[in-house]
Amino acid sequence: MLGSDGEERSLVPLDWDEPTDAAEDLQRFVLFRACEEWFGLPIQSVREIHPLERVTRVPNAPKEILGILNLRGRILALFELGRCLGIPPGIGLNTHAVVLDVGDPELQVGFGVQRIAQVQGLAPSAIEPPPSREGGPSGVEGICEVEGQVVSLLDPARVLARPLSDWGVTVEVQGPVGG
Repeated sequence: MLGSDGEERSLVPLDWDEPTDAAEDLQRFVLFRACEEWFGLPIQSVREIHPLERVTRVPNAPKEILGILNLRGRILALFELGRCLGIPPGIGLNTHAVVLDVGDPELQVGFGVQRIAQVQGLAPSAIEPPPSREGGPSGVEGICEVEGQVVSLLDPARVLARPLSDWGVTVEVQGPVGG
């Protein structure tokens, strides 16, 4: 994200300890840009973030799959977030892979993202329900504003439910965002 002086901030380490609000426990989210929009994932859903170097396209793969990459000797299936959500994928290049924890240590999946911003603590009261749209993006669990930007908060299990079910894989649901 950009600071007030217009300078881009560096990524806050994932083990960063944010001060807690005495009145309300903060939920931590990894914020990133994909599909020309800002998104957040609950920190407990993120295994790691890895710079993208080489993604290998897979012939005849479903449209949601950007490709695969070798991550320390293990194959990671990289998904296009926009296609999983049913929104335009955007024109920016994906520079990072957000590797997800979907409840199965053997399942290596992630999203290609344009930019990693920060780890942000959010009070549940700051999270609004997503606008109810018939046929809207599945997996958007809440909306909030961070530094003047609208951020869609995602449930990765719901985002990946349909693409992974095509492979006969089910993912663990972490629970609702903001609740």
